[in-house]
Amino acid sequence: MKSRTFLLLLVAGGVFTQSLLAQTSAEIDITFKKFVLHNGLTLIVHEDHKAPIVAVNVWYHVGSKSEKPGKTGFAHLFEHLMFGGSEHA
Repeated sequence: MKSRTFLLLLVAGGVFTQSLLAQTSAEIDITFKKFVLHNGLTLIVHEDHKAPIVAVNVWYHVGSKSEKPGKTGFAHLFEHLMFGGSEHA
């Protein structure tokens, strides 16, 4: 009985894994619009009206990789200043 249950679980797991692999190998096509403002800010907009939800992602192409020797730690400091909040704002 135990070997039959084990075999059934093994086959079911294999079928499930195959279906996941088939889904991930399919090409994903997400439509979007790209805008570059006069100040250099790039916007990528994807509209999906299936649910009344708004999501905003902000990426900065700066950080510790942009720091010069002798002037390190500023990216980490600015991270805390931007996202740490303030008693005055």
